[in-house]
Amino acid sequence: MTYSTRATSPGDVGTTYKTERPTWAQIPTPLRWLIPAVGVGICLLIALPVAMMIGRDGFLTDSIIAADPSLTTRQLEFAIIGSIVYAVVLHAVDVVLSIWFVVKIMHGRQWARIALSAYLVIATLGSLYSAASGSAYLWAVIPGDAIHIIMLVLLWAPRSVRAFFATYSGRRSSPEVPGSP
Repeated sequence: MTYSTRATSPGDVGTTYKTERPTWAQIPTPLRWLIPAVGVGICLLIALPVAMMIGRDGFLTDSIIAADPSLTTRQLEFAIIGSIVYAVVLHAVDVVLSIWFVVKIMHGRQWARIALSAYLVIATLGSLYSAASGSAYLWAVIPGDAIHIIMLVLLWAPRSVRAFFATYSGRRSSPEVPGSP
């Protein structure tokens, strides 16, 4: 166990809280597999907007025209730029959230496990919507959804993971008594 201490407020010198954090050896192997899974997911999250930028005059334009063939050239250009900006911003937020949740999960935070699970379900549903927009996105949707399912299984199925969160969910912060180790 590693410990970090914090005071309850900047002017409070009497009470500090000791927070337990698991060491790397205490983190179950299935949770350790979240790190490469998130890495693959991040690569896919970055690759899709890049592919949209590169293929803007190809598959992106074709999918927008297929959705609304009545667009003028100006409207089409706006839709292309809007789609790219939307994908970049959404995927940047996804990358930050994925990393943050996994870091908190490695510290034994049950709320992060639940939040990442909810995020993975929502992201999977969102990617299915993208897949419905055109088959040009399937190269990112299928492996991305597979990664989401693998991560959900790693978060909830292994007995060692359930025991890990059962151990750490009740031990967040405890007051440290002055003079005790």
